[in-house]
Formats: sequence, structure tokens, C-alpha cells
Amino acid sequence: MKPILPVFAALAAIPALLAGGCFDRRVPHPERVAESLAELEAARGETTILDLTAAEGLEAFPEGLGACPALRRLWLRGQKAAAEVPASIAEAKGLAELDLSETGLKDLPPEAATLPALRHLYLSDNGLTALPAAVCGMTGLTYLNLDRNALTNLPEEVGALKGLKWVRLNGNKLSDLPASASEWKDIRRLYLRGNGLKKVPDAVLAMTSLEQLDLGGNDLESVPEALCALPHLQRLDLDGNPRLAALPMAITNMPELTHLFVYRTGISTAEVGRVRAAKPDAVRFHIGF
Repeated sequence: MKPILPVFAALAAIPALLAGGCFDRRVPHPERVAESLAELEAARGETTILDLTAAEGLEAFPEGLGACPALRRLWLRGQKAAAEVPASIAEAKGLAELDLSETGLKDLPPEAATLPALRHLYLSDNGLTALPAAVCGMTGLTYLNLDRNALTNLPEEVGALKGLKWVRLNGNKLSDLPASASEWKDIRRLYLRGNGLKKVPDAVLAMTSLEQLDLGGNDLESVPEALCALPHLQRLDLDGNPRLAALPMAITNMPELTHLFVYRTGISTAEVGRVRAAKPDAVRFHIGF
């Protein structure tokens, strides 16, 4: 009989992978991880991940990262002492992932925009009322997490982030997206759950690479027919929009749609039946928990 302990170990690791809101946040093997500044000091040349999320006694954002040539990931989630990011962050030339969630961060220095290798940026749970200007200069980003802040709008300059593939904006106060967001031509996943949307942002209708779109928990009254022209959309979340009473007629023509969430809406069973009749095997409806 084969041992089952490895299976349980694998299952236990799943919550840690999901917690950051990014399913591909795995640690490649081999990596040199430092979990304190003392460990970093002992292996500056080899450390690839600096994980200070559980470190005790951190007094400020770590300095001297330019002396860590192998550093690729810096995780400071929950460390309030790291809220003030110094200009010296620019020394971390190889940094590809930066997690500043739950730090109380309010702004980033302009030098942060000069990080040439930065691809993943986590700024969730910071109470941000405005997007730090430096973010719009991080043109190499592919993943941006701004969940659970207090953003009422995004600046037009976000259109410069043309390489974005995954954007999380859940739990903010957005009523729209800027027109420039239509420049996110490579975006695959866009999450806008729990905002103040009364209509589907026009910019979304130009995101022709979208595969997943979450519009749940808003105040939508309708979904435009143009949304159905998105050729790669597989998953559409509309749940939690109580004033939404109908689906666009063309939704039955969406070639890739496989999951449609419509519970806690005003959409009738007859409307659901219309789509089911047109696509009996292709679309999995979610009309309740």
C-alpha cells in the first residue's frame, strides 16, 4: 500500500497558493529563501526569495537590496513597518515579484517604476484611495492585485500597462474604468467584484483576449450585446446583481463560454432556460450555491 502522507501534504499547501489571489504563485525548485534579515545577511548572494511576512521586529522596509543580485521575490505582506518604501527599491534590479499587501502603504516612490524585471505586484488590503503614480510606469507588469482598497477611479495612465494579463480590483468603489484600459489587449482575467458598477465599462468591450470576467456583486441593470462579441470569454460572473433581469440575446452565440454565474439576480428561470436550450451542453449555469 502506497503512503498517503504526501497526498495530505499537497492538499494542505493549496490554501497558501490561493491566499495571494494568484494561482501560479508557486516557489520553483530550487530556491534560496530567507525569512529574516539575519538569514538574508548570511546569504545575500544566493537568496532568491525574501519572505518577511512572518518576521518579528521588522522596523522598516529592508535596505541594501542591491547587494542581493539573485533576489527575485520580496514578500512583505502584513508588515506595517514596510509601508514607507524607500527610493533604494530601485537597486533590486532583478526583482520580479513584490508583495506590499496589508502594509498600510499609501504611495510608492517614482524609483519603483524603474524596476526592469517587475512582473507581479500585490497592493491589496491597503485602503488606497488613489493608485500610486509609480504603478502606471511599471510597464512590464503582467499581474496587478488591488483587491479590497478604496479606489473610486483609476487614472488614464493605466493604459500604459499594456502587458497586463491578470488584474484584480475586487472590493473597491469603482463606478467605471478609464477609456485607456481598453489598451489592455493581452488581459486574460479581470475581476471587478464588489464595486459600484451600474454598467459594464466600455473599456471591457475592447478586451478581446479576456477569458474570465467577474462583474458579481455590483449594481448592473443590463449587459450589453457587445460583450457577447468577446471571442475567448469562458467564464462570466454576474451573480449578486439584483437588478439584472435579462441576458443579452447574443449570449447564446458566444463560442467559448462554459461557465455563467447568475444567482442572486433578477434573471428568471425562463431566461436561463433560453440559454440552456440554445447551448444545452456547452454552458454550465450557476444559479445557486
